[in-house]
Amino acid sequence: MLDGDVTDAMESRSLSHQLQHIDVYSASWGPEDDGKTVDGPGKLAQMAFRNGIQMGRRGLGSIFVWASGNGGTSHDNCNCDGYTNSIYTLGVGSVSEHGSVPWYAELCSSTLAVTYSSGGRGERGVLTVDFAFNSRLSNISKKITIIQNCSKDYAIVVGVV
Repeated sequence: MLDGDVTDAMESRSLSHQLQHIDVYSASWGPEDDGKTVDGPGKLAQMAFRNGIQMGRRGLGSIFVWASGNGGTSHDNCNCDGYTNSIYTLGVGSVSEHGSVPWYAELCSSTLAVTYSSGGRGERGVLTVDFAFNSRLSNISKKITIIQNCSKDYAIVVGVV
């Protein structure tokens, strides 16, 4: 998905991969966060969403968690993102440690939940640590992730869902 051109067929395969075993799908792809682009899933991806909510989780419906976007500086609006504003997805955005909207966040009604992330200068961010590492200190820097934008926030929600 992350290397080269992404097609509708590739998105469809990703959204329906191992449907009988995966309950919650999380993603952050979508149209450019440039404040100009309005786009969404193609016909095959739309079919994969519908199939997932009807057949996934052994008939209970797959859960699709989607990042609401990082185009705030371009005045982008995630209502124009057909993935985040889909009736099949849970749109997730960011909030700073003080409960304020971060500089990169896209404001829109399709954001259904927020999680803590980085905010402005001087505000703390979120740090995650992978505990499945060799206990030698030299390895720890390879296993730490600093959450700095909305594209990673949805992963926190996936853990809650």
